Amino acid sequence: MTPLNSVLLTTTLLLSSALALPNPSPGCANPKPPNTFDPSGPTTPLTISVPSAGGLRTYLLSLPPHTSPSPSPSPLILAFHGKDQTATQFSTQTQLTDPAFRLENSIVAFPQGIHEQWLGDPTSPPRGDRDDIAFARALLAELVEQWCIDLNRVYLVGFSNGGGLTHLLACDPEISEQVAAAAIVSGAFYKDHSLKGSKPLFGVCGKRDAALPMLEMHGSADPVIHYDGKSTPDGETYPVEEWLGEWRKRNGCEGAQSELKGDIRDGSVQKTEWWCGKGKEGAKDVVVHYYIRGFGHGWPSTRSQEDDGQRYGPVAWNATSDIVRFLAAKSLGGEDEGGEGEAGARDEL
Repeated sequence: MTPLNSVLLTTTLLLSSALALPNPSPGCANPKPPNTFDPSGPTTPLTISVPSAGGLRTYLLSLPPHTSPSPSPSPLILAFHGKDQTATQFSTQTQLTDPAFRLENSIVAFPQGIHEQWLGDPTSPPRGDRDDIAFARALLAELVEQWCIDLNRVYLVGFSNGGGLTHLLACDPEISEQVAAAAIVSGAFYKDHSLKGSKPLFGVCGKRDAALPMLEMHGSADPVIHYDGKSTPDGETYPVEEWLGEWRKRNGCEGAQSELKGDIRDGSVQKTEWWCGKGKEGAKDVVVHYYIRGFGHGWPSTRSQEDDGQRYGPVAWNATSDIVRFLAAKSLGGEDEGGEGEAGARDEL
């Protein structure tokens, strides 16, 4: 065995030991995929009816390669696009279904927002008029009924306005209990006075017994969702540092046992990790932040994209690889409730 193969085997074994055993969803008993699914392409457009969320809603679904009639339970990623994006554009942007980045054996769903936006944007209708949280709840329920999903490994990913919705879902008492971890890029977290409707959104967030591991990446020069929050063009948002502080509190990190900060990606990124919670060491890497120096508003990647003008990219690394590695180490009921064990990304520091 070569040294590289030995390292990879050791990493796989250590990572597996940190994760809970698979928890098969009801869909694992289905003998075959639904007739509406076309496995010929990378993603297939599907629909679901959610009256409280605007009626007929759409999403793209991607199955792992070589899905068999009786597959092993798959991790599930729900990936929410940004404002003025389509689910197709977000799939291309993130490359979450690209074999080079894909979380092994994962099922990936890309929900589509009505008018290419989500609840939580200043121009979107209030929740009482169009409830995107109800859409996400219904979609998750349908997916676990139809497909063979590991209920211990359901993840949320979101960008910008979709990152704001990811936050709201992570705070939702129903969905949060089903989620093992979440990752957000350029998250749009608006103060309630900037939004339509009388009921608070980002100002309210429930807790759960175990920590919900959260990763957020944000450009220091973001022109759309400013890092300081106060000067954001469409309305005041929570400063990123304040938002991170609130997630540390929710995850039991008010007296954080450990904070690790250092430069990665040739100094272009300052990465901070907090190990939090109860116990001798607490939950590991339960809040992680990437402060991307000089980066704007967009998804960090090495490829040119349509929004290069506002993201100030491309960059020399791919956010998806770091996000997938973060998610891959998290599961409900894992040894440290979300820790990366010995196989996590700490070697970058």
